[in-house]
Amino acid sequence: MYSGKYTFVLLLFCLSLNTYAFKIVEAIALEVDGYKIPIKIYLPENTSDKHPIHFYIHGGGWNGGTKTEVPPATISGDANYLCDRLGIIYVGLAYRCKGNDGTFKKAISDLETSVKWFLDRAESFDADTTRIGFGGSSAGSTLSSVMAQKYKNCKLYIGNEGMYNVVDLDETLSHFPDAKSRADYGLSDLVSRKEASAYYNLRKNPPATLLLQGKQDWLCHYSQSKKFADKIKNSGGKSKVVYYDSINHTCLNPNYPEVFKNSVIEIAHHFTNEFHLKGIDFKAIEKQLFNALKKNYPHENFPLEMIVGSWKDKRGTFTFKEDNTCSYVNKQGKQKQTFTYTKKEGCLLLKGKKGVRVFYMRKNNKVIYEQILQQSRIKGRRFNYRKV
Repeated sequence: MYSGKYTFVLLLFCLSLNTYAFKIVEAIALEVDGYKIPIKIYLPENTSDKHPIHFYIHGGGWNGGTKTEVPPATISGDANYLCDRLGIIYVGLAYRCKGNDGTFKKAISDLETSVKWFLDRAESFDADTTRIGFGGSSAGSTLSSVMAQKYKNCKLYIGNEGMYNVVDLDETLSHFPDAKSRADYGLSDLVSRKEASAYYNLRKNPPATLLLQGKQDWLCHYSQSKKFADKIKNSGGKSKVVYYDSINHTCLNPNYPEVFKNSVIEIAHHFTNEFHLKGIDFKAIEKQLFNALKKNYPHENFPLEMIVGSWKDKRGTFTFKEDNTCSYVNKQGKQKQTFTYTKKEGCLLLKGKKGVRVFYMRKNNKVIYEQILQQSRIKGRRFNYRKV
């Protein structure tokens, strides 16, 4: 069945009353300009039929990597829940980024060669090459949406907080990719930017498209998803955008448990409909997600004395005292701030000279996190302040 030329790691996930397993295969899909381009594959264990294939392309602003290594291939977070239950092969694709003297054109070449590597070995992976899909997040959405238009057997596309048109780009709404980022990645001229925009390169009968988008996204404004979805519909294709009102640039992060759960369920339905899957137990998927995520939800009512002590993340440390005062020192010990703190409706309010900061505690009682506002918009969260 699977050739012994690849590296296997067997992972078992006990996320509900049942055990679900899938294999991870890691290999090198190609070598180019001295760089080894890795590929990562999740293989379902729970079904015996030929499996549809979902190619995933990571984000990261086209940054990362070194003069000797490209960033690793990664798989989207929904794979842990859907790979085995739906019987889908997930394939994570890597590519040369700015740190590897990469350009958008070189990245597409890497991705095309990696897809060919997998499709040439489809039989050994029990893969159904008549049912493939593409997906990507952030900067990976730009690449993956272009890739999805190149394959006639691509049935579906899934984009997370995406950028699909780098020609008509309003930098006052979308901070990525700015002019420097475009120049650094070989997208200075109009011709190259148009080639890098799926909006201008839709194939005939474009793949059915699901877009997940935060309406507070300051990197890739939600208008990108709206206009791309409208263009697909106007071209005779199917598209759906799932908007999240108070979410910035993350729709598949378990630190946002309700958003993550909803996104995974939307993806499961998209796979089921477009890959024509049968017998999918959606209630079991929801139960699995609930059990896995329940401790990530914010604590509705925690005792204030639970906060007393020091909480640290990679940036610095907050120290809460019993007299309702709090101090912050950054990692270098140079930035120092003082606050008074109170609890209100399940959140912790820190009042200082520069205004109010809002913290929440997770139900696991081990993590507090901050919600960051910028000009009344939710810019993001700082995760995982842990008690020390």
